[in-house]
Amino acid sequence: MRSLIVAIASSAALVAAPMSRAADLSPGLWEITMETRVAATPGFAPAPFKMTQCFTAEDTRDPARLLGQIANPCATGCTYSKRDYSGNSLSFTMECAGAFAIVSTGQVSFTADTMEGSIAATANMGGASVETQNRMSARRVGGC
Repeated sequence: MRSLIVAIASSAALVAAPMSRAADLSPGLWEITMETRVAATPGFAPAPFKMTQCFTAEDTRDPARLLGQIANPCATGCTYSKRDYSGNSLSFTMECAGAFAIVSTGQVSFTADTMEGSIAATANMGGASVETQNRMSARRVGGC
C-alpha cells in the first residue's frame, strides 16, 4: 500500500515537469524516472519508478492535455498555485484533490530533450501526512 501511495504521489508530481513550459519540450516518447524517499521511514527505499509517456506536438502545446494523460484517479483536480520560470527552470507548487490531497513543490530544469529536478510531495494517508522527497529525471527516447 505504501508503495502505491508513493507511486501515486510521484506520478502527480511528474505532471508538473511536462506542463511547465510545454512549448520548449520536444514531442516524442519520453522515459521518466522518479526515485522516492520517505523521511519518516528511512529504511523505505523502493526501486526507482519508471514510466514512458508519448507527448505529441499537440500535447506539448496544451498543458491541460498532458495532465489528462498522466494524472491518475487518486490525483484529480490538480492546479498550480505557483509557477515561476527562470530560463529553462521551473519552480512550482501544485495541489491535487482526490483521495490523498497531494501537495507538491519542486524545481525542474529542462531542455528540449531532457528534464531533471527535485520534487517534495505531501499526501494525506488516512488523516496522517506522508512526506516524500523525489528525484526526477526524464529524457526523450525517440518518436512515438
